[in-house]
Amino acid sequence: MTGQSNKFYSLFFSVFFLFAGFGLFLNSAGVELTKMGVNNTAIGALNAAFFVGAVLSAVAAHRVVSGVGHIRGFSVFGAVFAMAALGHMMTDNLWAWGVLRVILGFCYYSLLMIVESWFAEQSAATARARVLAFYNVVYYIAFTGGIALLTLKLSSNDIFTLAAILVMAAMLPVGLTRMHAPALPPRQRISLPRLFAITPLALVGSFIGGLLVNGFFTMSSVFLLKQGYDVKQISFFLMIAMVGGFAVQFPVAKLSDKFGRRAAILGSALISFCGALTGLALMFVGFEEVWVHYAVAGFFGLGLFTLYALSVARANDQLPNDMSTVEVSRGLLFSYGIGSLLAPLGLGFVMDQAGNYGFYAFFALFACLLSLMAWKQKRVPVEQRSVHVNVPAAASQVMADLDPRNDSGVVRPFDEAEAQAYVDELNRGSGEDGSTLVKTPAENEERKDSA
Repeated sequence: MTGQSNKFYSLFFSVFFLFAGFGLFLNSAGVELTKMGVNNTAIGALNAAFFVGAVLSAVAAHRVVSGVGHIRGFSVFGAVFAMAALGHMMTDNLWAWGVLRVILGFCYYSLLMIVESWFAEQSAATARARVLAFYNVVYYIAFTGGIALLTLKLSSNDIFTLAAILVMAAMLPVGLTRMHAPALPPRQRISLPRLFAITPLALVGSFIGGLLVNGFFTMSSVFLLKQGYDVKQISFFLMIAMVGGFAVQFPVAKLSDKFGRRAAILGSALISFCGALTGLALMFVGFEEVWVHYAVAGFFGLGLFTLYALSVARANDQLPNDMSTVEVSRGLLFSYGIGSLLAPLGLGFVMDQAGNYGFYAFFALFACLLSLMAWKQKRVPVEQRSVHVNVPAAASQVMADLDPRNDSGVVRPFDEAEAQAYVDELNRGSGEDGSTLVKTPAENEERKDSA
């Protein structure tokens, strides 16, 4: 990180504390609720409330920031987050906790939106790839650090207090920054059915990615506690997955550039499926050693954490190279958010109905469905592919504006009709002589001029 990106160090410190507080709170929620004797379905509903707040943030946070500015908006959302976290210490009423978690989700994703809008507007086009790469590194390190705090055997009150302290620490670098506040990008709307018609694998991949990744974070602690494991073992389980997810980012990017996103999504889904099936089978025959679950965590780390970035890359591959993909990326992130919202609800219900086997069965089912979906899709020719970019899924809608793939040669806004025509032509494949039937943007312009 040099040159243009140096001025973002204060923002990176902010997101570090923010991700650490988020990692601590998100992964401790299931532990605390299980200790309180709450059933799995109710735990799932309470965890889903956080992502309800995320959806509301995408709708309403712009209005708050537009009215008071970025720095004041960050302070407001940070203060409200801290109050909501500390509010858990005042009551054990689950309805009250549900409301507090909606507030937490709203504030957390609003804070991300503010920071990411700074990154998107004030980083030069040549520096965006480095800024995004460093953002990804900060996410994995900070989130893993938040999980590691669970090994300290903190009480419930300590967890809520520490989460509040971390988020309030995130307010300090932003409050002291001399950077000029950027303008917020306008909210774009896109039809998800239309997006499915254009790039079905990307949409399904992002949805199932949200379903499995955030299902893993919100409910794995509940599953393991009910198997009799302690908090330290649960923390190690989660950290194995995070380390695996971080380690696999670069290799998967290279492999997907070479073999295509369809193959990479298929491989990631199959790895996740094999991990879940292995855990399920060993549990069925009576293996109760913790290393079984550690092995499954390794499979999940290798398979789950690349699904969203691969889905975005697949969508980029299926649009003309001179067309902006910001709107499509926002649609995929919204799909990922819906999957995140439904994950704890679905897992809580399945775990109540299927007992100990429900957790891994849920992952095996959806990883299998994604594998079948990827298997049926057509590959995109090498000459039509964009480059792969490691995009962290823990992001707001503004992250799409930071994508460096939109900084080189992109001259036209997204057009649904033209994108659909391009995909239809792409899907027709190659002619008998092996030449591609897909036209380059320049050829398309020549064809329009001659028509």
